[in-house]
Amino acid sequence: MMQRRDFSKALWGLSLASLSARVQAQSQSVKLLVGFAAGGSVDLTARALADAMKDSLGRPVIVENKPGAAGRLVLEAVKQARPDGDTLMLVPHGPMTLFPWIHRNLRYDPTKDFTPIGRVCVVDYALTTGPATPAKTMGEYLQWARDPKNKASYGSPGAGTIPHFIGQGFTQRTRTDIVHVPYKGSALTMVDLMGGSVSLGVSPLADAIEHHRNGKVRILATTGSQRSTALKDVPTLKEAGIDLVVDGWYGIYAPAGLPDTQLQALSKALESAVLKQEDFFIKNAMRAAPLKPELLAQLQRAEMAQWEPWVKASGFKAED
Repeated sequence: MMQRRDFSKALWGLSLASLSARVQAQSQSVKLLVGFAAGGSVDLTARALADAMKDSLGRPVIVENKPGAAGRLVLEAVKQARPDGDTLMLVPHGPMTLFPWIHRNLRYDPTKDFTPIGRVCVVDYALTTGPATPAKTMGEYLQWARDPKNKASYGSPGAGTIPHFIGQGFTQRTRTDIVHVPYKGSALTMVDLMGGSVSLGVSPLADAIEHHRNGKVRILATTGSQRSTALKDVPTLKEAGIDLVVDGWYGIYAPAGLPDTQLQALSKALESAVLKQEDFFIKNAMRAAPLKPELLAQLQRAEMAQWEPWVKASGFKAED
């Protein structure tokens, strides 16, 4: 009789432990990692999504910033994480499509080490001038830049970034001699652009638009395949007669090997969150544009193929 009671107690204890484990798993937070400091457009987007995704997932989504190496550190961290749905990252397209061609010792494979969850949004890049020039249009800027005495220069968030290559493509297509000045991020680029130290800034549109609205700088053109809905009076480079189009994007990824059931749940939660936060994207000069995992994977591979000849023609290689 005592043995039967002891056995029943043991079963009861196991049942409680199992229930406790299930409750703990359901309440465990999801980490959404960002490879940049707080306050930038990637970070703000992650926080908007985290707030919306928690309702669909039924558990908190916590944004963690892990800046460094132009966003590469966060990819290395996510590569090592367990594929259990508890660790995600929001990443711009550069580290997934451009970096494989410019970094000799890249410590991740963008097509093998991660599971695409979905695209979040489309982002434009802006070509912006400031008080160093009197230009109100791209044509006026080019006329000014072609005068050697003006010593034209363009700032980017860093050597080997997407804006760096946009600036390089811009100078090649316009046949202008504009010196590249790399900075550590778009914020510093904007500071020197407003101060007149550089005559042109190339940056994500979201990082320049408030300065444009405040009259501190002038956005001359954007890089997208269509005009930004936030700046309907500003032409694209293509409309300005310069054959250069770059549609940027942000995507969410998990470590490789994520089970399909979790992938589908996360993809559904992400798509719902993007649509809920459409006003956020409009305000920040981005376009909500969710894509399912398989379509994001296709987009990533196609863009990688586009960057390869561009980088090889430039001859640029990162120092690492």
